Amino acid sequence: MKKYIANMILIIGVSLLTMWMLLGSVGLSQFVGYLTRLAPKWIAIGFICIGLYWALETIIQYLLVRKMYRGNHLWNSFKVVMTGHFFNAITPFASGGQPMQAFVMMKQGVPLGTSASVLLSKFIIYQIILTLYSLVVLVMELKFFIVKVQGIIYLSLVGFLVNLGVVIILIMAVLKGEYVKKIGFWLINLLNKMHINKSPSTYKRKIIKQVDLFNSNIKVIKENKRLLLRVCILTVAQLTAYFVIPYAVYRAFGLRGTEMFVMISASAFIVMFSSFVPIPGGAGVAEGSFFLLFQLFFPSPILPAAILCWRVITFYVPLCLGGVITILPNQKNEYNKVKVVQEYNSFF
Repeated sequence: MKKYIANMILIIGVSLLTMWMLLGSVGLSQFVGYLTRLAPKWIAIGFICIGLYWALETIIQYLLVRKMYRGNHLWNSFKVVMTGHFFNAITPFASGGQPMQAFVMMKQGVPLGTSASVLLSKFIIYQIILTLYSLVVLVMELKFFIVKVQGIIYLSLVGFLVNLGVVIILIMAVLKGEYVKKIGFWLINLLNKMHINKSPSTYKRKIIKQVDLFNSNIKVIKENKRLLLRVCILTVAQLTAYFVIPYAVYRAFGLRGTEMFVMISASAFIVMFSSFVPIPGGAGVAEGSFFLLFQLFFPSPILPAAILCWRVITFYVPLCLGGVITILPNQKNEYNKVKVVQEYNSFF
């Protein structure tokens, strides 16, 4: 808990410092004046877009879980999604989301092997779609940004290659399930030598059981082409909803003249830059990326207020709402209740 509080303080501190630096050329009264003149309709559209982003991910989560484990509720899928957003936001490299999602799913009655396969499948599909989306953007709009922003080609290629590398590693992990068992056995043997684990054979059997369950569930998803297609289409829609938010902010300030797809492309670049930054929430990097790219579309005096609006919609509101949703109870699922307690206790 102390670590998470420290991360929250770091996020707030870096964000405040970034905004203070951006406000250097704009007076506070002018900054506030821009915010008070925002068009409510377009701000509402921005919030609708982030709501669609959550809703589409919830549907994806629900479809994948339902395929392998009956009896799950839509609310439980929504809670898993928002828990992931909350812990991704407060941990370096967004590393805390999936472990906490797996924990919540187990509390909801989903076995560990099933929850791991659902989360990994969803993440692999997301990364593949994001990588392909980014590739399309690179091909169609990179020339425009190269002319306008110096050095963006290097940032773009680094971001694209990092995402591509993650996809390759995850696919190899799925195809080579035996390696996962070997790594697990190695860790158990290490713990046994350190006299921490006194029953290595018992835990090895549990690892075999969970990895086999994981692989069987992954196989179910791989063989269901219709489900994969639906999830891919929903993921494209999810990313598009997120990438449209800067355009909504742009229009909220009464600005016109830039095509929506150009701003969607700029948003994709920002995600590529900030996805794997070792700062909780990408604090500072996200704002800097927005400043670097969207200074092409926003007048300089308006840009700090635009960055604040964008971060409120895409980060601070999800952070706060995710924290609230995380502590709310799961939907009751009585016939799985005993099963999840046994599953959780037996594995750990």
